[in-house]
Amino acid sequence: MTPGSSVANLTALWAARDLRGVKTVVASSASHLSVRKAARILGLPYVEVGVDRGHRLDPAALPHDLSDACLVLTAGTTSVGAVDPLECCGRAAWTHIDAAWAGPLALSDQYRSVLSGVDQADSVAVSAHKGLFQPKESALVMFRDIEAAHGAISFGGAYLAAPNIGVQGSHGAAATLLLATLLAWGREGVAARIERCMDNARRLQAFIAAHPDLECFPDGGTGVTIFRPAPDRTDAFRADLPQSLASSATIGGDAWLRCVSANPNADMERIIAAIDKACRRTST
Repeated sequence: MTPGSSVANLTALWAARDLRGVKTVVASSASHLSVRKAARILGLPYVEVGVDRGHRLDPAALPHDLSDACLVLTAGTTSVGAVDPLECCGRAAWTHIDAAWAGPLALSDQYRSVLSGVDQADSVAVSAHKGLFQPKESALVMFRDIEAAHGAISFGGAYLAAPNIGVQGSHGAAATLLLATLLAWGREGVAARIERCMDNARRLQAFIAAHPDLECFPDGGTGVTIFRPAPDRTDAFRADLPQSLASSATIGGDAWLRCVSANPNADMERIIAAIDKACRRTST
């Protein structure tokens, strides 16, 4: 466990560098800024490649030679929730999947196919803060070869009963709340809440797609809804929405609004009514 996905990504890239001799980090222009930050910290050149219209990494844009590269694929991009083509796993010396947002979909029989191919990665990062309903500073990084990875990122000392594994030394009991959640809800309970969030997102996406005054960005398939009023009145429209209902997102230089379905108890009737009311106000 790590205190957030930024440290999880850093830990994975650290293992990639020391285990496989990785000399370059390759990721899409839609990847999280923590990937670029981790490359900088580790002294690795960072290569950014293009995305398709759905904000997924474009395999055709990848460098031809990835024999000394760590390829970072994103499962649930920050802006639109898109999932990179996970069939690209294995094309580089090391493949890391930043599944901070979409990783917990693996627990759902209904939605795990979104992550088809994730099992071929060398490492995967997941934010428990998001799809596992935990407080902040709760994330995980998982390795295909646990023993080798731990060996590469462990440091001991005469004053330690056991080596430190990863970036942190002493740290809080972040696992306690996650353990309590899993014991209380079980896998089925967690999956049911994830599926409720996804159903809410699908309902919102359908409402926006059918609304004459709204434009919807292509669905990334992981519970993130991107939309805006048409014609563009994004700032005034957002000001009329309840606080924190939507955040702003800039995609291709254009302003959009972003709703993230992370609350299984969300009242979709009220949310849809609020969006419809803001449409009526800003259209007059």
